[in-house]
Amino acid sequence: MAETSKGVNAGKLASNVQKRIIRAQEKMMQKLGKADETKDTAFAEVVANFNKQMAEGTKLQRDLRAYLEAVKTMHECSKRLQCCLVDMYEPDWFGKDEIDIISEDTDVLWGDFHQKLMDGALISMDAYMAQFPEIKARIAKRDRKLVDFDSARHHFATIQKSKKKDEAKIAKAEEELGKAQKVFEEINYNLQEELPSLWNRRVDFYVTTFESLARLEEKFHGDMGKLNHNVGDIMTRLAEEQQSKSATMTATGKSELAANHNVIAESGSDITKPASKTHADTLVTNGRSNIDLPPGILYKVKVIHDYAATDNDELDLKSGDIVLVMPFVSPDEQDEGWLLGVKESHWFENKDLTAKGVFPENFTQRV
Repeated sequence: MAETSKGVNAGKLASNVQKRIIRAQEKMMQKLGKADETKDTAFAEVVANFNKQMAEGTKLQRDLRAYLEAVKTMHECSKRLQCCLVDMYEPDWFGKDEIDIISEDTDVLWGDFHQKLMDGALISMDAYMAQFPEIKARIAKRDRKLVDFDSARHHFATIQKSKKKDEAKIAKAEEELGKAQKVFEEINYNLQEELPSLWNRRVDFYVTTFESLARLEEKFHGDMGKLNHNVGDIMTRLAEEQQSKSATMTATGKSELAANHNVIAESGSDITKPASKTHADTLVTNGRSNIDLPPGILYKVKVIHDYAATDNDELDLKSGDIVLVMPFVSPDEQDEGWLLGVKESHWFENKDLTAKGVFPENFTQRV
């Protein structure tokens, strides 16, 4: 039994080798123009369409896989970003529970979107492309059978033209021609029916695929947009609460600072303010009269606390100094709680107002 099987396999191998040799010889004769070649222009166009359709499908399949991989990567990145938000969002902040829920819903949306893309697009894409290899193999087989048919046709014609007629050889050649023609025509007929139909079905497939993608993306981005809108609203409320708290703290701090300044001013007033003033006291300060003051001076103030200047445009003051207060050139230049003036001692010594500077009002007392 084993020897019989080996003999059959060897016979098939020899037959296949013989067919390849005959086909190679036939193609060579056709290229050299010594044998005519059966050509089918209509079928060649159908095959060109098939190759184009297969190339487009291969590219679409590759790009669709890349798109799904990108969606998977975006899902992972979104999940890490949402985890970061949840981890840093403090429990007492506005909307903490809502942020946790939105993070979970976002993860579910991404996972559902990816799975539906797999089921609705990639699986059907793979099924669509699975038919091309088998059809491509049948087209190649048809080409081989066409060469066999041409070879049998040429062999039959050669025997018929032979001067020495051999009816047995002619009959055998005619039989082989009939078999070759039958095999070729059967494959050719099936492909002639199938390939145009496959070409036309590509439109329906493209419509179904991209319509499914569009619907899935529309729903996904719509649902994701609602979640993002909710996050935006929560962040707005959180910012408003923080601003309100900051404003309250600032107002409280200013009130405490003002109270401290008033205490200092009242304390200094009690220590330095004389019990009463005479008319002479009002007109004379440090032995000098107000009549000697330059025009434009508003009034005098007495320094009740030392002040060390912190900028070039400020006066350095010692407790007991008298300062002549003058108006600012522009009211916009005056900061609240600050005055502009020149030391009285400088004026009496130099008759010069250019040494003016600003100083804090609450460090002085009007005289």
